[in-house]
Amino acid sequence: MKFVLVLSILLGAFSSQAEVGFKNGNERTAVLSQGNIYVHCHASGGGPSSGAFRCSEEILLSGEYDYFVGPAGVAGDEVVLTARHEDGSQRTKTVDYDTNKGKSKKQINLWIATLLQRPLLNPGKNNLTFKITKNGKTTASGEFIANVKDGGRKVCSRSATYWSNNSNDCQNGGSFCQRYFRENNYCL
Repeated sequence: MKFVLVLSILLGAFSSQAEVGFKNGNERTAVLSQGNIYVHCHASGGGPSSGAFRCSEEILLSGEYDYFVGPAGVAGDEVVLTARHEDGSQRTKTVDYDTNKGKSKKQINLWIATLLQRPLLNPGKNNLTFKITKNGKTTASGEFIANVKDGGRKVCSRSATYWSNNSNDCQNGGSFCQRYFRENNYCL
């Protein structure tokens, strides 16, 4: 009987540790989606009245944002995640932590690079450490690995045509590229 109890406790400890990481999993695939669009503008001011663009966007298949899920039963109000990338660089994200749900309160940017923020993950192997704190005191810490493999290139089977009242859209089709990929499920 004692053996079964000890085994149950050990298995519970291992299973809770195995759950640490991102809600949608720690194995990710990045895909480069590509397609063609044409934008026709109602020209005013002498700008071009049409433009053709090759759109490209790299996406993370299981989601570019995700929740961090911590070990079961750990109290905390904040989690600090640090990713060490294969190239030696690292990136740190700090988010509020929900003790009752055992996960970050907000989704973490894993993949989208903008002018104001950088993604946590890079292509390849990402060694992550986490530190959960409550009122500034560490309540749990550990490590896990998140892999981002290359899923190749997907080319959309159809092009699209859009109309705009803004002649600038015929010089830069960026906003229409985002719309195009959303409408075509990123060519998947």
